[in-house]
Amino acid sequence: ARDREYQAIMPLKGKILNTWEVSSDEVLASQEVHDISVAIGIDPDSDDLSQLRYGKICILADADSDGLHIA
Repeated sequence: ARDREYQAIMPLKGKILNTWEVSSDEVLASQEVHDISVAIGIDPDSDDLSQLRYGKICILADADSDGLHIA
């Protein structure tokens, strides 16, 4: 079981953007990257991490379009 105070689940659908292979403009334009940033408590356009909600983040992504293997 997960402890809601320390763990959260956010299902991602489809193939996530490989941020190592694209420009920072493409990363910031990605809806998935934006959604992850908001979920963990940061503004994707800022370097301010003072509102970061988690000390560790593990992203498990399902490449299928339905995302059901993780959700």
